[in-house]
Amino acid sequence: MVARRMQMLLRKAGGILLTVGGMVLVVKVLPLYLWPLALGIVLIWVGWQLYIYDRYF
Repeated sequence: MVARRMQMLLRKAGGILLTVGGMVLVVKVLPLYLWPLALGIVLIWVGWQLYIYDRYF
């Protein structure tokens, strides 16, 4: 039980670190005029995740 919780914690921490690293790369590289495009993509993805939420939980 403890090993499973530790594995879940490490996986979540690793996911958060990868997410933050990816966000830092995008913020540093993406030109100002492409931010609306990036925001649109993120909103589409969040909307899709909300739409399919009931299928998984």
